[in-house]
Amino acid sequence: MNINYFDMLVGIFGGLALFLYGMKVMSDGLQKVAGDKMRTVLSAMTTNRLAGVGTGFLVTSVIQSSSATTVMLVGFVNAGLLTLNQSIGVIMGANIGTTATAWLVAVFGFKVKIAVMALPAIAIGFIPRFTGHRRLADWGEVLIGFGILFIGLGFMKDAVSVLKSAPQVADWIRDYCSASSVWSRFIPVFAGMVFTFIVQSSSAAMAVTMTMAAQGLIDLPTACALALGQNIGTTITANLAAIGTGTAAKQAARAHFLFNLIGSIWPILLFTPFLALIDIIYPAASKIDFQTIRTISDPEKLAAAAREAQFPITIFLAIFHTLFNVINTVLFLPFSKQLAWLSTKLVMGQRQTDTHLRFLDPKVMESAPMALHAARGELNRMLTEVGTMFDQVLKLVSHPNEKMGAVADDIHRRETIVDVLEKEITEYLVPVAQLELSKDQSHEVGGLLHSVSDIERIGDHCESLLRLARKRYERKLPFGEEAMADIMEIGELVQKFLTLLKAHAQEAAPNIMAKANEYESNINRLRKKIRKDHVQRLNNQECTVQQGLIYIDMLTSFEKIGDHAFNVAQVLSGER
Repeated sequence: MNINYFDMLVGIFGGLALFLYGMKVMSDGLQKVAGDKMRTVLSAMTTNRLAGVGTGFLVTSVIQSSSATTVMLVGFVNAGLLTLNQSIGVIMGANIGTTATAWLVAVFGFKVKIAVMALPAIAIGFIPRFTGHRRLADWGEVLIGFGILFIGLGFMKDAVSVLKSAPQVADWIRDYCSASSVWSRFIPVFAGMVFTFIVQSSSAAMAVTMTMAAQGLIDLPTACALALGQNIGTTITANLAAIGTGTAAKQAARAHFLFNLIGSIWPILLFTPFLALIDIIYPAASKIDFQTIRTISDPEKLAAAAREAQFPITIFLAIFHTLFNVINTVLFLPFSKQLAWLSTKLVMGQRQTDTHLRFLDPKVMESAPMALHAARGELNRMLTEVGTMFDQVLKLVSHPNEKMGAVADDIHRRETIVDVLEKEITEYLVPVAQLELSKDQSHEVGGLLHSVSDIERIGDHCESLLRLARKRYERKLPFGEEAMADIMEIGELVQKFLTLLKAHAQEAAPNIMAKANEYESNINRLRKKIRKDHVQRLNNQECTVQQGLIYIDMLTSFEKIGDHAFNVAQVLSGER
């Protein structure tokens, strides 16, 4: 039989492209269905190592890509949301989560005829687009991606099956790519690593491996060795994403590489007994004899026998893929600190500037919920900066005779950071607003855009207070005891308001408004009282006009900061 290798290659790579595209469509749909629950899951990463493993597993199971999870993880570590040690647990969970795709392909892709399942899924998934029901449309997108994924798998299966008619190909694979000995195993391991690096998806690489094994083109040991290589190759994506990031992010990417590399060594060395263990767990695959199947002359019986053989083979591979990832997690989780230490030794520390976005990285954000989660992180950074600025300014106001050189320089530096963050967050959120957003998400984007502007104005008023404090110091215009007590009272109230905002910046806080209204009312009440008392002191000639002007300007700045803080509180609560 003459083989058209061009058509075969088109079938393999065209099918692979459809598989990857279907996975992306399904992933996007699942993320939309999950919605803001994804942000709750992401927040769980900061609790402990076991929670990190669970988070990595859940997120990867949803987005169907350990590479995407670890790329996002690099961004979170770079942002300071996660420590290196916490990120390792998520990496381990992501490795287990990526096996979900292998099980999906194994159970459905080789047990049921593709056309029977794929085309109806696409047809049913497309119907909700006409209903105008957003939730149903998101579920429909999941079904469409599911169907496209399996159509791609079908093309790959048909293309690879042609190679069964080329004995020279099978001989070449047996002679040069077989995992028959310890040293020969490194060839398919390396091949799996390179192929995964090229397609940037271990799930897709695993689907190709399953297809080749199911068609009898490669034996089970070789397929398992390829899977080990794919486990290493998937780490390349996160390491590429870490280029240009901070030290901690690079260390997280190296930790992912080290975990997968070291975790692949023992299965290579204990390859035969490990496969024997799986054979005890699931003995059906080892009984398949493709040589005997090929001798069947009746086409219908041959096709039926081939289908029956494919299912046990792919299930065996799915068990292998899952078991060695689970075992690696159990073995390495107690030593996550040591793995983190080794990662730090591979990446030399470097100073990271604060005047850039940490959370909002285009390489990291895969969905609107995650983009909004990260935007909250940047908002929290801005609140931290202005909160520190205000603390320093309040200290200068309360100690009028102290020099302010170093403190003033730090306030100016932080104001620059706040200005840059406001500009960059705004530039990032504008495209996010153009994504497919739910009504609540759209409102949140608008609220965040207002909030970064309000926080930037708080920073401006902190600088105004600094200038007023400097003018008072240089002109030697101290306030009286009563005036100082009043201005510090309203200043400390504003300080508590800013602390409240920072404590609730990461997640929606509907209960914050009770306290915010209390602070706003007290600030307004104090402002009226202080103005009245100040006018009385002026009438009694207890202070000069120059002192009074500085005093009123300070009071105005405190009041304005309170107003902007109230605006931010409305956004955090969801009212605005």
